[in-house]
Amino acid sequence: MRILLCTDGSPHGQAALSYGALIAQRSPVPATLLGVLEQPTDLVMLENALEEGQRLLEGAPSPQVKICQGHAAEEILNEAINEYYNMIVIGARGRRGITRFLLGSTSERVARHAPVPVLIVQGAQQALSRVLICTAGGDPGLNAVEVGGQVAGLTGAQVTVLHIVSQVAATVSLPNELLEDLEASAEILMERNTREGVHLRKALDILSSLDVDSRACVRNGLVVDEILAEVQEGDFDLVVIGAQVAEGLIRFLLEDVTHQVVANIDRPVLVAKM
Repeated sequence: MRILLCTDGSPHGQAALSYGALIAQRSPVPATLLGVLEQPTDLVMLENALEEGQRLLEGAPSPQVKICQGHAAEEILNEAINEYYNMIVIGARGRRGITRFLLGSTSERVARHAPVPVLIVQGAQQALSRVLICTAGGDPGLNAVEVGGQVAGLTGAQVTVLHIVSQVAATVSLPNELLEDLEASAEILMERNTREGVHLRKALDILSSLDVDSRACVRNGLVVDEILAEVQEGDFDLVVIGAQVAEGLIRFLLEDVTHQVVANIDRPVLVAKM
């Protein structure tokens, strides 16, 4: 896995290097450390940050170090488009009141336009042993499983695959067998070969092929609420979630599930295209 680790020398940029190094340390492919200089007066701070990044990657294949000057999002996207990477790691800026992950922020712009998965590092997480992969139904939702599985395969993390069964029964009259499916466990859904069960079985098969220890979980309710509840109850180190693709770009509207999840949890989120 070829990883682009990005920093501007700030604390949130260093958090990205530190967390991204947990993955890059295990990859046989050298990472790239990209320092983005937005203000010329920050050059010494940026150089010190990149030196620290190299220290974090000691023992791994020697990383390539690059420095560019300009707007952070534009420079990161240029690098990601002009070179080949499997993942971008970027920090989320500190939260002030309700601002959090705002439309137009550097991390949001990179996640919206990047051609590859983007790991947004936030919170104080320093471990990567428990991963929650949130998957929508259908084959497009399996891309998040593939991406998260690759990370877990490198780091030896355990994975829980989460699928939310929507509360359509609250507003729609359904046959009894479908009502039973709404309340069934992941194991029962897979035994019954329901649509959700088949999807979860495919997800577990993908993870098994990557030698990842995994289990499936279903929750019933509102998608964002249930994802946030599972994150807190399971105390996961990393959350993997898909983002919808429309006309070649990832859509990150305020009402999107992905945006709401990123904005409302305090730990790293890996955003994968669906």
